[in-house]
Amino acid sequence: MSYSTMKRSLEIELISAEGLKVDRKPVKRKTFCVVRIDQKTHRVCKDDESGGSCPTWKDKIEMEMPINGSVRFISIEVLYRTSGGAEKTVGHAKIPVKDFMGGFAPQGHVNFLSYRLRDEYGDKSGIVNVSIMVKPEGNDVKYTSPSPSMVVAKRDHAACSSQVAVNGEMWRPKTSSSMAVTDGYGGRVVTGVPVWCTYHQRSS
Repeated sequence: MSYSTMKRSLEIELISAEGLKVDRKPVKRKTFCVVRIDQKTHRVCKDDESGGSCPTWKDKIEMEMPINGSVRFISIEVLYRTSGGAEKTVGHAKIPVKDFMGGFAPQGHVNFLSYRLRDEYGDKSGIVNVSIMVKPEGNDVKYTSPSPSMVVAKRDHAACSSQVAVNGEMWRPKTSSSMAVTDGYGGRVVTGVPVWCTYHQRSS
């Protein structure tokens, strides 16, 4: 296989969202997510059965991503269905590939990440919580981080990523190259300013 066609498998878990809003009003309907790696590759997660502005999906999906540099972001779109069955967007977030692949964590490491959602006008519309693991190949070692039983995301930051290190301590990304704002989906999606999260393990 040539380098131009090489791919790595990703395990992506759509965990939950917080403070979902449409037209500045809390979402009441059931929501779901669409994850896109490129224009041809996308997956849809299951609906949240409870509905409301703080849905929980806990839905794991597997996708393949080219590693030839053609993919810089993974897109997550949160949607809901109207009573007539139409799909309406709550907001989008773009996950930089460097947040979960590269020098910060080895393959097989589970990265817990939280991103600010923006609607088509660029307004804040909530926070989405996900985990991403680049699946190890061959004899690569799999690393695990504590799975969060509760995620508390601060609401006063502009957007984007946070990550738990292998030893359970918070890793904060460098901001020199992660402060960019990317145009897309009819609005502006901020792609790097951290939304710091605290992960609490279940008491034994």
